[in-house]
Amino acid sequence: MKHKLAIVVSHPIQHFVPFYRALAQEPEIDLVVIYCSRIGVEPYFDKAMNTTITWKMDLLGDYEHVFLPEADSITATGPRSVNNPSVGAELMKHAPDVVLIHGYNYITTLLALYWCNRNRVAAMMISDSQLKPLRLSRTRMIKKLLLPHVLRRFDAFLTVGDCNREYYLHYGVPRERLFSSPFTIDEPRYVAAQRNRSALRSACRAELGISDNEVMVLTVGKLSRRKRPSDVIEAARAVKAAGNEVNLRFVLAGNGEEMERLQVLVKREELPVLLTGFVNVDRLPEHYAAADILLHPAGIEPFGLVVPEACCIGLPLVLSAAVGAIGAKSPARPGENALVFPVGEISAIVECVSGLAQAPIKRAQMASRSLEIFNELNMTRSVRGALEGIEFLTQKART
Repeated sequence: MKHKLAIVVSHPIQHFVPFYRALAQEPEIDLVVIYCSRIGVEPYFDKAMNTTITWKMDLLGDYEHVFLPEADSITATGPRSVNNPSVGAELMKHAPDVVLIHGYNYITTLLALYWCNRNRVAAMMISDSQLKPLRLSRTRMIKKLLLPHVLRRFDAFLTVGDCNREYYLHYGVPRERLFSSPFTIDEPRYVAAQRNRSALRSACRAELGISDNEVMVLTVGKLSRRKRPSDVIEAARAVKAAGNEVNLRFVLAGNGEEMERLQVLVKREELPVLLTGFVNVDRLPEHYAAADILLHPAGIEPFGLVVPEACCIGLPLVLSAAVGAIGAKSPARPGENALVFPVGEISAIVECVSGLAQAPIKRAQMASRSLEIFNELNMTRSVRGALEGIEFLTQKART
């Protein structure tokens, strides 16, 4: 007997599409993905990235999907912008047994949740919410008062990591309603890159102008203040001042509001930093393959999908404590494949990166552990967690 699953999500998101394809291949799942907007399908200008983006991957193939009638008119993903009054009628048309809803902070997702409650259809949520980001006391108070009431309307939750699980428990979600389903990446592409890493490493380093004897420290993401790319520049400045004895080269793959300012600093001070600009999804795996260490200094990072991407290639991780992918059962495990530093502490960044650069055996051990952890938390585990949640809900409905 097939379970009819509907997924409600704001727009086609490159990291989640492989998950939908994997679910669609499961014989016991009859899947439809309901999109609120067409953002990402056509080229669009990303303000935070300061770049017009055309994703170099198939976002819509190999799984059933529909766009809601309002999709063409929705061009931003703010809480009030994603508003599709038609979502209830679309759900009624598909008559799902379970509805998986991405988050709770859009009008449409709340409408979908209301439809599930009114029609006694099981609602399951997936998000990257965590407790780490600093918030105003007023915001914390509002969430403390209102969020438990919203979460009680959901019947189950897919947890993407330890921080995400702690978030739900903090707001009163019973443990038996939590099912581990790690965030997915474009796994086939990254696994292929890992298997061909040596060739990709040589080719990408040649293209970037990085020699074999340089230790490449890669940072991937938007060059925005919340991601703290300036911390990479500060770390490079400190490394240069100390003589750069271990021959470190920092590479920032991304674009954004900080790009021009950082370019000026790097050029003026002749820092060991390369700013590549925006790197599309089809080229990102080879940049990971070329690297020796992933550095992610973000000040606010609910999860950080760069972490499982780096793990899949086999990189040791140096992360700020704000990254939500850190945890004993998460992709980044302190003392195993990750070194964690307090947000903004440049001396700690330099100590972590320089220490790894000078310890190739430790670096190789952490890299190997990254691969092992990724294989624990790969697509198979993500799909299994979703199936466990669906089975829990459908059994509950039958009883």
